[in-house]
Amino acid sequence: MSTVMNKLIQVIRAYLKDFPELNRLVAGHEFSDATISLAIMDAVDDFNVDSPLAPCSVESFPGVSLLRLGATKFLLESASFLQTRNHLTYSDGQGVQVNSSDRGPVYLNIVQKLSQEWEVKKQRMIVKLNIKGMMGSGVYSDFAQLDEDSWRNS
Repeated sequence: MSTVMNKLIQVIRAYLKDFPELNRLVAGHEFSDATISLAIMDAVDDFNVDSPLAPCSVESFPGVSLLRLGATKFLLESASFLQTRNHLTYSDGQGVQVNSSDRGPVYLNIVQKLSQEWEVKKQRMIVKLNIKGMMGSGVYSDFAQLDEDSWRNS
């Protein structure tokens, strides 16, 4: 696994607060590194499908916050399938009711919010990159002052 992928996994895990000491109902991490990695690749692929620009990779993705947003959306979308599939409500017959894996609807609400934000920000980034790509053609913009790759070097 690349250094960039490992850094992104750490960023996403920190964003989700997915640490054993914080997970009171889940033993260990809720999401494995492999699952987070797959969500990252899904976000990159989705970005490439919508962009008319040359395809980017995990290593060349234009912004870490955008990638974090997209990967989180795909990660929680996937988790909602598991939560929904394993949802079970049971009662002891004496008024105590327990719900198992009942976070599916909550995750889906979060996914809807993230999806809207992801689509808007993804389109803005594509427009920004198109404008930035025109800089070599004599068109001036403040976008030329931005350093898109600073997060990779930290």
